[in-house]
Amino acid sequence: MAMFGRRRKKGTEGGDRPSVDGLSAERAVEAADAVVRLTTAELERLTELTQEMYEQGVRQQVLPSRARAALDSFDRSARYLDELCRARPDEPELWHMRGALLYSRATTQLALGLPGAAVADLGACVDAYERSALPNASLLAADALIRRARAHGEAGHPMAALADVDRAIGAYVTAGAYESPHPLLPDFARVLALAAAVQLKVGDTDQALACARQALARYQDLTRQRGGLGREEAGYMADAAGDTASRLEAVRGDWDAALAVDLVVREAAEAGLGGLGQALAREGLHLRLAGRERQAGPVLARAEALAPGSVAREEELAALPLPPSLAEALTAGEELLRDGRDVPLPLPLDEMVRLRVELTGHESYSASVRVRMGSTFAPKAALLAAVAELLLREGRVAQAWRVALETHLICDSIVRRAGDEAADLLPGLAGPWRDALEVASRAAVTAGRDSFVEDVAAASAELRATLGEKLGEKPGAALREA
Repeated sequence: MAMFGRRRKKGTEGGDRPSVDGLSAERAVEAADAVVRLTTAELERLTELTQEMYEQGVRQQVLPSRARAALDSFDRSARYLDELCRARPDEPELWHMRGALLYSRATTQLALGLPGAAVADLGACVDAYERSALPNASLLAADALIRRARAHGEAGHPMAALADVDRAIGAYVTAGAYESPHPLLPDFARVLALAAAVQLKVGDTDQALACARQALARYQDLTRQRGGLGREEAGYMADAAGDTASRLEAVRGDWDAALAVDLVVREAAEAGLGGLGQALAREGLHLRLAGRERQAGPVLARAEALAPGSVAREEELAALPLPPSLAEALTAGEELLRDGRDVPLPLPLDEMVRLRVELTGHESYSASVRVRMGSTFAPKAALLAAVAELLLREGRVAQAWRVALETHLICDSIVRRAGDEAADLLPGLAGPWRDALEVASRAAVTAGRDSFVEDVAAASAELRATLGEKLGEKPGAALREA
């Protein structure tokens, strides 16, 4: 693969020694223990073996039936690369190679239902790309972050997943990829499509729909600019952006919008890019729910003929409840306050209404887009934490979780983007941030979501580390245990 550099000829210096997999056994043992000096021939052989196993894994992972074999190939490539890195620890290109290998291995791990392993590999992948010194290192890291967001989502860790979504989108926005045309347009469309799927699974439905709409708009731009989409691009368009947009437009009762997305997905499937039976089942169901029975009948019949059971699957999916968005959760909090619930608020009710509009009254894709002035957010964070506490006390667990989660994400994004100025913001943010995490932890326990509890614990540990680094707080004082 090009990302692994050119392959070198065997034995250009010194010839090949008797070896295991082409590397002398004694050298392999030494390389496993410490930094060693290898001959040019041995280094070339290790590089060749690393690349051969990587390319073999890439070929195998295309076929679902070969996923386990692909994982084995990537594992072997990783062992050879480890030896290379021990011999040449300061070579930036090796960090690029490591990032590419870990990204591919994590993709296979996700396909095999191993999100925990994928999270670990993608974390190391982000680090490797950041150490590669490549001009596009931040965007390569962003690609790993959006993939890790999916892995966190599969593992049931919303806080970690949505923080990665925010970082990935932010990297592409910083690079100017929101413009069209732009060289990064296909990559940004993919990131937005994956962000939509992650938001739908563990995040905010309003932001999920916003990401999906933006991804679809960019894929339409690409279609106009190039005359069509590649197979991989069409997959992200239909399976991530299209699936999310269609489902959420239908939930809102905007049938024209839902059916417009269904049409795009169906046309792609008719061109051989996606499953036609499932696309027809979704479109037919939406026609029926929109009251267009005469149009729906033939479409549903064709769907069932092509993919038996597809209509029932779509009906089950459409019946699944969706979690409340931040706007819905805050509205529920306002209703409780208007009903006279006795709760001390740091700000009056009319400020709560204004805050809801500020946070949710415009299209946003992740936490960073919600707040424009981080320096003034501390009292608003305190208000959000108080509302989350009220919602939890009144048994509105899902709404309490949403408000507490989003408060954490906003605080995290503000501090991360502040850089050296974070120390000035943390004294005001720390208290309500802690309170929000405590509410989130209790909401997760109440809901019986063990993975969410783990997620909050990890976020709390990160906050303790941040306060210790920026403010010199002792770890035990940084966050009250929930």
